[in-house]
Amino acid sequence: MNKKNAVRQQAAESKPEFQPLYLQIKQLLIQRVLSGDWRPAQVLPSEMKLAEEYNVSQGTVRKAIEEMAAENLVVRQQGKGTFVSTHRSSSKPYRFIRLINEASSEKHPTTEFVAIRTGSVTVQEREKLELPAGSRVLRTERLRGFAGRNCIVERIVLGLDGFPNLDALLDRLRPGSIYSLLEQEYGVLIVRVGEQLRAVAADKSDARLLGVEIGHPLLEIDRIAYSLDQRRIEWRVSRCDSRFLHYAVEHT
Repeated sequence: MNKKNAVRQQAAESKPEFQPLYLQIKQLLIQRVLSGDWRPAQVLPSEMKLAEEYNVSQGTVRKAIEEMAAENLVVRQQGKGTFVSTHRSSSKPYRFIRLINEASSEKHPTTEFVAIRTGSVTVQEREKLELPAGSRVLRTERLRGFAGRNCIVERIVLGLDGFPNLDALLDRLRPGSIYSLLEQEYGVLIVRVGEQLRAVAADKSDARLLGVEIGHPLLEIDRIAYSLDQRRIEWRVSRCDSRFLHYAVEHT
């Protein structure tokens, strides 16, 4: 069986009858990214070529890709094509940061690693990341700032399954974007995050790291980051001195 017929057979076998055709094509395209056919930042074949490959109309492929673009799985560039999303380009490594410092012209925060440790998963970490009992996790604490002022403390937890030597890599590279590192070193692409916000009072550790009084009001952002295959990869709790930052979200 040649490749084209194999792809068509895969499409026919993997799509439930009740699902619209464009969603079936979308899922097949996502599976090809997961399987490594197309890597982050790589351009996809043209809509015409994909339509021919899957034996569907070009409009069906276009709608599937539009859905993927709306979910930030791919990026469409006028005159260049459609690319698998990446955190490695100059404009994308911090795309999930929604904190703005109006007093600074800096687009991206500075990053200082305070601690990097590994250990056994706690009950709360298991629930947040949906990890099995006995899992090993990495915990890191970071300070982020703008214009020379530290105003965010981040406490991050990642499951270590599938990420060998992640603690050593973080310690050596100390990257501003952990998502970029996961993509480049392990082929895991973070495509969405879920966040919950609340007001909290600075505890002793927050006060020491941010240079504020214990009890100082902070904005807490509790985040779960998801990979392309919808696994929970990271649990991150950021506590922010909102005197210098505000949280901004755009809706379209």
